[in-house]
Amino acid sequence: MAGFCMTERLEEDIREKFRRSGYTLTSQRRAVLEALKEAEGHPSAEDVYLLVKRKNPRVALGTVYQALSVLEEIGVVESKHWSESPTRYDLNLEPHLDIRCVRCGRVEEVPGVDAGDLESRIQENTPYRVTRATMLLEGVCPACQDG
Repeated sequence: MAGFCMTERLEEDIREKFRRSGYTLTSQRRAVLEALKEAEGHPSAEDVYLLVKRKNPRVALGTVYQALSVLEEIGVVESKHWSESPTRYDLNLEPHLDIRCVRCGRVEEVPGVDAGDLESRIQENTPYRVTRATMLLEGVCPACQDG
């Protein structure tokens, strides 16, 4: 999505998280945020790097990793770790379900399924204090079904 501008609400939320953290929203971090918003699914650090590199060919992969680390630390993005897949990054911090293609590795959010009560239902049925809830469904994406 060329020429993307983050929504005003998301932009203000990000600015506030940076203000509270003491970090600065540098041009590199902004470029990483733009790439995360442009990317389909939940991109890996390398995917983000390739998107940023299109606009800024001199960017280093290490810079992208550092930016992602800061963005995760201050609560702007969430990293997702699944076996047989590189770490993926997600701007959507609301409870939701993800689905990953077992053939090509593509990851997407599952629309129309409310995962919002997952944490509270677990909390009601166990003595655990839930600190994070993620769920990954696996299947075969339409492109791989056709191939």
